[in-house]
Amino acid sequence: MAALTATRLTWLWRRLGRMYWQEVPYRIGFLLRSHAQRLGLFTATAVPAQSTDASYGQGWCRVPDNAASADEALADLVEQTLRGELSVFGKLVATHGGVPDWNRDPGTGVRIEPTFGLFIDFRHLGEGIDIKFLWEVNRHGWWVPLAQRFALTGDERYLAHIGKLLDSWLNDCPYPNGANWSSPVEHGIRLVNWSIVWTLIGGADSRLFGGPAGQALLQRWLASIYQHMAFADDNYSYYSSADNHLIGEATGVFVAAHTWDRWPESRRMRRKAKALLEREALRQFAPDGVNREQAVCYHKFAMQFLLASGLCARANGDDFSVAYWSRIEAAAVFLASMMNCRGRLPAIGDADDSEVWSLAQGAGANSYRTLVAAAAALFQRGDLQAKVEATGGLPDPQLRWLPLPPSPQADVAAMYRLPTRFDQGGYVLLGENLHRAEEFRAVLDCGALGHVRVAGHGHADALSVLVSWGGVDLLVDPGTYCYNAAPALRHYFRGTHAHNTLVVDGRDQSEYGASFLWLRDIETQVVHDEGAAVHALHRGYERLADPVVHHRRVTPHAGETALVVEDWIECARPHDVELLWHAAAGASLEPSGVGKWRLSAEDRAIELEISGADLTTSIVAGRESPPQGWVSRRFYERTPAPVLSARVRLAPHQVLRTRIRRGGVEREQAK
Repeated sequence: MAALTATRLTWLWRRLGRMYWQEVPYRIGFLLRSHAQRLGLFTATAVPAQSTDASYGQGWCRVPDNAASADEALADLVEQTLRGELSVFGKLVATHGGVPDWNRDPGTGVRIEPTFGLFIDFRHLGEGIDIKFLWEVNRHGWWVPLAQRFALTGDERYLAHIGKLLDSWLNDCPYPNGANWSSPVEHGIRLVNWSIVWTLIGGADSRLFGGPAGQALLQRWLASIYQHMAFADDNYSYYSSADNHLIGEATGVFVAAHTWDRWPESRRMRRKAKALLEREALRQFAPDGVNREQAVCYHKFAMQFLLASGLCARANGDDFSVAYWSRIEAAAVFLASMMNCRGRLPAIGDADDSEVWSLAQGAGANSYRTLVAAAAALFQRGDLQAKVEATGGLPDPQLRWLPLPPSPQADVAAMYRLPTRFDQGGYVLLGENLHRAEEFRAVLDCGALGHVRVAGHGHADALSVLVSWGGVDLLVDPGTYCYNAAPALRHYFRGTHAHNTLVVDGRDQSEYGASFLWLRDIETQVVHDEGAAVHALHRGYERLADPVVHHRRVTPHAGETALVVEDWIECARPHDVELLWHAAAGASLEPSGVGKWRLSAEDRAIELEISGADLTTSIVAGRESPPQGWVSRRFYERTPAPVLSARVRLAPHQVLRTRIRRGGVEREQAK
């Protein structure tokens, strides 16, 4: 316990140092209010009477016209759920009669006691416990397929199981106690999924609410819905916590207050939530569409919130501004541009495989493509539609569940003109034949560390370069792996050693504070373009005794030499540097000559040649301590993958040059 207390105190001290000065009185007020609520004051325990004009709003999803179009993946998943087969991030969740223990961590089996929720320290629950597993179960996204199957088939088994799950959850998770009342963004996500379930089972007229027992269940659910809205409204994530959580909390309140328009207080909450969404859509997404958290997965996550709110608003005659919708459009254009010819996106920043909502299962389901497809329909963008069709083939399976206009005609020529520069967000796309089957694609990450001062989901990856060819990932971002349960691996995957950039004096580009906390900002900028080349720099190492600025110039070429990457440091004295190139999981990386290495994956191969200094080189894969040579393609899964490490004592302005040539497997097959 002493070690845990020391860890907690260290985190609190570091976290305090990254707060805005205006935040301190807010945090003090939050603590005072929380203590009062623990004593039963200023709570939503007593739900107010419903309005005399109480009503139920219009749903923001729909049942497809063709009920026979139910897909097998959805049917199989629902049957597994009925059998009690539930897994989260690859871990099987124990159930009793198909109902999980809502307060038990699926990863360790440890039950988290239902004490006052706001005082549960979910970041430091004990070694091996990551609260995300428990929260994922309690987001209830896995209830949605049950509701979909009921809507399509009318099979009472699905409706009965939803009722069983709902009754159990309301019994075991009373406001305001337990881990499910400790983080308001979880309430936002749960409310969004509840709204989908509500619509698909028939709302207040559902057979689930028939008879006295059904009506009692309905009233208990409505009471919890109000308490969810009140909890989120009381505990919005402001200031240095104002990331996707704030968008999610406001979305939950906004969607719920329209779906269940029952209380005068909820209407005030809805107006406040709408104002927050209008503001945060513009704050958290740059004008060029890039989410400021610098994490592709959370770009998707925040977009799912905004789209749910927007569709709900339109369904209920409470639409958002043109600026709000324009930012969603720009965010979709960014996704389409970053998506390679096989529909894959780079694993930049944190990724935990979570969805706010999902309306499709199986191999054809791709939430990134769904967002692009939805934007193509909403904004009648032929370029986005062409990208959807080029990367997916069949129509997106989620669109039929959303109230959208018909998709536009694909405009392939316009797709080829999708933007390659995102100066405000901090990305540059380079290469040949982008968006075609034989594209050679390179991504230069020259953005900020992350959003707000903690940069909670950002990685220290400034000036990293990622390469794919023909949709095959070759030089990659290794991903995320975990959040709270393995601190050393969490630090590694977030740190500079896990990215295709230059490490100076063995240090991260920023100072690592904790799993979701960086202690220094990183100033990054594109200096200028030099013809086809892009020259960028970052100042993360200016904190060293001899301040260092890392410069990188990336020059695309046509033909065999596809890319040249040049690195140098601006400083007063030489420094120990390590240039890292991370290969994809399953790739082969072997020496092919003096200063040359051959990297092959699937049916593609490139050659790396590094020159400019006498280097000490090695290839590392799957090293545990210190961690190196890992790729995580799914949350809590990691695979050994080769990393080329080139070390040298680099003098000021001495240039390390990496040439990336196409060749190997692809050329041999062409013969």
